Amino acid sequence: MGSILENLFYQHDFTQETDRAALQRIATNTGMLKKDFNKWQKKRLLHIIDDKNLLAAQRANNSFVSGVRYGVMFMVEVFNGNSDDIDS
Repeated sequence: MGSILENLFYQHDFTQETDRAALQRIATNTGMLKKDFNKWQKKRLLHIIDDKNLLAAQRANNSFVSGVRYGVMFMVEVFNGNSDDIDS
């Protein structure tokens, strides 16, 4: 892991109950996939799913890091007294 923000992001389990239900549906659908598709079709579809999951994970990580950075920048601006517009 690279940055402190990435370490913070990956140390926490953000899984919610709705995620568990979705994971169960994915497991069920994967089982149906294994019996309905031939080997080539399964392989192709699983590659697409892996790529989609990788993009989603990267986007979540980038959004988390950006959110923390904006929060820190906001705090610095407020505490440095550069927040004239906030008081009015």
